Amino acid sequence: MPQKKVTICAIIPSYNRGPILAATLQRLAKCVPQPDELIVVEQSAVVDPQVEEALKLFGGRGILVRQDKPNAQVARNRAAQLARSEVLLFLDDDVDPEKKLIGAHLENYRDPSIHAVAGFYYEPGETEVDEPRKVIWWRPLTEIEKISANYVYKVDSLLWPSCNGSIRKEVFMAIGGFDERFEYTLFDDTDLSVRLMRAGYRCVHDPTARVAHLKEPTGGNRPVRPGDEVIAPRARWGNWVYFFWINWGIFGLGELFYHWRTHVFRRPYLVRPRLFLKASSEFLAGAFLGAEMLRKGRKLAKFD
Repeated sequence: MPQKKVTICAIIPSYNRGPILAATLQRLAKCVPQPDELIVVEQSAVVDPQVEEALKLFGGRGILVRQDKPNAQVARNRAAQLARSEVLLFLDDDVDPEKKLIGAHLENYRDPSIHAVAGFYYEPGETEVDEPRKVIWWRPLTEIEKISANYVYKVDSLLWPSCNGSIRKEVFMAIGGFDERFEYTLFDDTDLSVRLMRAGYRCVHDPTARVAHLKEPTGGNRPVRPGDEVIAPRARWGNWVYFFWINWGIFGLGELFYHWRTHVFRRPYLVRPRLFLKASSEFLAGAFLGAEMLRKGRKLAKFD
């Protein structure tokens, strides 16, 4: 008996990036097979005509959803609720997918033990890597080892990326989707990865499910914009404090100290007191922001 076809919905949140998003949609339309559904969530007041034109490439399978306040996590959760497919594929609005992207993701779901797929991606200036990352960013207490997104072998992975990651819808809903407390886009997908791991679900890194992440620097609540200073801003500190404490409690303090050591107490700032004071000010403001996020607690999606 032939195996039942698994359906997939591609979900793309965007913020006022018409030409960039339109180019991504045009590339996605060339994938074979195409997604069974496509949901684009536009979080700005204006929808570029180029986007509307690109959506026509998907016929009735492509829909545009409007959202007033920019928050990529809210957008993704909302789209997941609307999706009818069994698998959700989350993509950024500035990716260049390879033609077999959709098919590569779907192939994994023939195996019932696989619940999520971390797709391969590389960023400008990067190439493939054929050995595990030797310098692990995560400290031992967090119990997470980072697999490079551009690693060429298929392996189980504890990290799942929202720029090219798929997941069974039932699993996504069971763990509450994205934590909407992450209004600033940083660690939102890593947080989902931690909850996925702790719930006992299996994620694999698949090097055949490929996109190039173009890393366009503007749009939404992104952590980097043209002209931003090197100093870590308070919103980033807020996410760091929230993420490490809510997931590891006191054991996350080691990570926060590491970040303080590398982003505040560093020689280039110490020899320039103005920069040290500014970095310290952003750290303190971010710590209060993170504490307020922790006081409010998680904001997981409540799916129907």
